[in-house]
Order: sequence, then structure tokens, then C-alpha cells
Amino acid sequence: MSYLRLTKNHPEILGYGALHYFFSAIGQTFLISVCVPYIQADLELTSLGFSNRYAIATILSALTLPLVGGWVDRAKLTVISALGGLGLVIACCVMFLSARWPVLLPGLFLLRFFGQGGMILIGSTAIAKFFTKNRGKGLSLSSMGLSLAETFMPLVFVSLIGWLGWEYAWLVLGAAAAMLFIPGSFLLIRNHHPDAKEETITESETDKDFTRSQVVRDPYFYLVLPVMLFLPFFITGIFIHQNLIASAKGWSMDWMAATFVGFGITKVLMSFVGGSLIDRFTARRVFIFYLVPAALGLLILHLGEHRLLALLYMCLLGMTASLGTLTGVAIWAEMYGSKNLGAIKSMITMIMVISTALGPIIIGWGLEKSLEWTLNISVTTILILVFLSYFVVTRNLKTPTTK
Repeated sequence: MSYLRLTKNHPEILGYGALHYFFSAIGQTFLISVCVPYIQADLELTSLGFSNRYAIATILSALTLPLVGGWVDRAKLTVISALGGLGLVIACCVMFLSARWPVLLPGLFLLRFFGQGGMILIGSTAIAKFFTKNRGKGLSLSSMGLSLAETFMPLVFVSLIGWLGWEYAWLVLGAAAAMLFIPGSFLLIRNHHPDAKEETITESETDKDFTRSQVVRDPYFYLVLPVMLFLPFFITGIFIHQNLIASAKGWSMDWMAATFVGFGITKVLMSFVGGSLIDRFTARRVFIFYLVPAALGLLILHLGEHRLLALLYMCLLGMTASLGTLTGVAIWAEMYGSKNLGAIKSMITMIMVISTALGPIIIGWGLEKSLEWTLNISVTTILILVFLSYFVVTRNLKTPTTK
């Protein structure tokens, strides 16, 4: 089925997914990083001081997420979306208060839990459960919401900060969640049946539905996991400390924010390609190559200090981010079925978010030590992971055991 026909046949569920992906930006590192220099200056925090708080908040949000994963599989979408939107509003209000009260840590926790964790979990689970044959294209279209946010939200946020100050900029984001996300998600999903699917699943497919406990007993899970975790670990660390790259290369932070346009556009274009590739070759096969563009982007940073190198680097990173977003949902549905996908993904997201907590600390330490050293280590790690990911497509999937 073509992208156009898929959009015409299922506009509501695709719009619902895209809306969640878009508003997850409020808790994503790429948006929070724009505000970091202002928070550090006003609250008199060092880079290490902020990174430590960010890591603690991220780990706490990750540990909390599995508690709601099973509920996402069972609850009405209207209810979980309303609660998620309300959480985003509260998170933004707490961030506003953090300029005057010592509530930065709770504010970051709420942003990470309801934004990065909750919005992506709800939106991606709904899409992966609904679509079967066209799961890759469905995820591709819905993930456009995040790509759109990555393209424009950093520039919008920079403008809001310059106009109103960073504290009131968070209030504007909270108002957007209240007035746009909550009613929008309700209108899109109000007629959606909880058990609705794109097509009927055959008995042979339902036989492969793993529970969360069965997944953790599968040794193959631990082979896939490190390959999947590297991207969020690296992107979080490199984005939150993009000021260190800018300083080393002589680039302004305004230019670094502008390069997100290239990141977002490339991610959108790659989503169309990636979705089709997944539906044709499976997510497991696409998974092998998803880190390769990022390695090329890091090698480009070695070439010099010209501003266009930053743009090329961000475009290649966008390609990997796009493929990672798509395969990061579809591969688990292919491997373990979609019946308990919310519970499984919440566990995986917990581990992933913990890796994003470590990213700013480890990547920040490396960048302060040496940009070139960090780039070399990162490229070497990617090459090792690409080799490891080959085994993802060489293993025959089995039905879950009942032990």
C-alpha cells in the first residue's frame, strides 16, 4: 500500500501517533539542550552540576516507566493521552518555577517521564498494534511528528527565550500542550475501538506473542539490546553538549540550532525510505545498517571547521535517527509480537532512558578531554555494533516458551 493511500485510509490513527511524537519534543534532549546555557547561568550551575541532575531525573523517569507499560496495553487511548498531556502541562509549569524555587530536578523528571518516555510509548505502541502489514509505513508517517518538531522547535524555542526569557518560554510550551495536544488527541481517537487493527492477524502470528518475562529469558534479546541502545545514548550525550562541539570548532550556538533544520528534513525524507524498506525487507534487516550514516557524520567532523560540515554531520545523524526510530519499534513487534508490546517497550524504554542518562556524563567527559578522541572512539564502537547487528537477521524466530 502506498503512503498516500495509507494516509487516506487511516488518517485518525496516524494523526494520533504523529501528535504524540511531536509533543514528545517537550521532554527530548534536543529541545532541553537549547535552554541549558540559560538555566546554568541563572541557577549558577556548572555543566557537571546540570548533567548530574539531568542524569538523576532521566534514570528516575526510566525506572517509573515500566509501571505504566502494561496499562498502556489495556487502557483506553483517550484516557492515557489526556493524562499524558496533563503531565506535560505540569512539567512545564514546574520548569517555570525552577527559576525561583529549587525544583529543577522534579521539573526535569516530569519532562523526561511524560515527554521522552510517555509520549513516545503511547504513540508508537498504538501505531505498532494497529498496523501489521504496513507497520513500517505507519511508523514512518507517525514519526514525522517528531521530525517536524526537531526541524522547527529548537528555533521556535530560541525565539521564545529571546522574547520572553527561558522561564516563560516553558509556560508557552505548557499552554500548547493544554490547548492543542489534549483536545487534538481526543478528537483524533474518540471513535477508535481498542481492538481495531489494520487487518486480521492469523493464528500463526499470534502464536509468537511473548510476555515481558519471556522476553527477558530470551538470550537473543541481549544481543540486540546494545546495538539499539547506542543511538539514544550517543545522541543524548552529543546534543546536550553541542556547545562543546561548537566551541571546539568555532561555531555559534545559533548556527548549531539552525542545523537542526537539516537534521529534521533529512529525518523526514529518510522516514519515507525507511518505512518502505522495513515493509519490504523487515525491520531486522534494515537494523543492520542503521548506524552507518552516523559513523559517516562523525568522520565528516574530522575534516575541518567549515560551518557546512556541521550541517552535513547533522543530516547524516538525522538519517540514523530516522532508521533508529522506525526499527526501534518495529523490530520488537517482529520479534515478540504486538499483544504485549506496551509492557515490552516500557521495559526496553526504561533501559534506553537509563542509557540516555549516562550519555551526557560519558560523552561530556570525552568532549572535554578531546573532540577528536571522542569521535574516534564513537566511530570504532559503531563499526563493532554494525558487525554485531548482523546476527539480528541470522537467527530464526521461535514461539515463546511457557517456562
